[in-house]
Amino acid sequence: MNVPDAAYCSGCGRELGLEPVARDGAPLDCPDCRMPMAPLDCGPGALYDCGKCGGQFVEHAALRDLLEQHDRLETPQGRQERQAPVDTRVRYLSCPACRAMMNRRNFGAGSGVIVDVCSKHGTWFDPGELPRVLAYVESGGLQRSRHAVKKEREQLARERLRERVAAVTITPSTNSRETEDLFAVSAADLLSALLGF
Repeated sequence: MNVPDAAYCSGCGRELGLEPVARDGAPLDCPDCRMPMAPLDCGPGALYDCGKCGGQFVEHAALRDLLEQHDRLETPQGRQERQAPVDTRVRYLSCPACRAMMNRRNFGAGSGVIVDVCSKHGTWFDPGELPRVLAYVESGGLQRSRHAVKKEREQLARERLRERVAAVTITPSTNSRETEDLFAVSAADLLSALLGF
């Protein structure tokens, strides 16, 4: 039994990390070193861990559950996060489940952790990336990212509304019914923008 922010086990001194219970099923091959990965049960999904290179493939349901758990945690002020060495090589990997090429993405749009994502099966984390992502989530990174995306969408909606209003005021119309329809659309756009639809 260790405190939630412990980096090492209080009993044996071993570095703490994810240690789910082994899961039955055929292992997937690591997309990096091609060795079989051990499937680990993470509740709603599985985490596949490569014992050779240290990479991890996390199914979407398991990652969603992990992120929700860490999003609710509050990180104490002054807590120092361990930083694993970052591999700066750019390489594209295939999904271990379907062999399709995965897309590289900056996790959470602002974490600085570039992960490989298969839209159908899961996300590949190079060694040390999953703990960095979870630390980012615990520090409120996802909430900040969601807030930034929301503000960006609101700004875009306001700009589109201004463009429509400018088009109505600049373009003279001889047909009063056409002008009324344009103003009705602009009013509807304004209402939807204000209400967030």
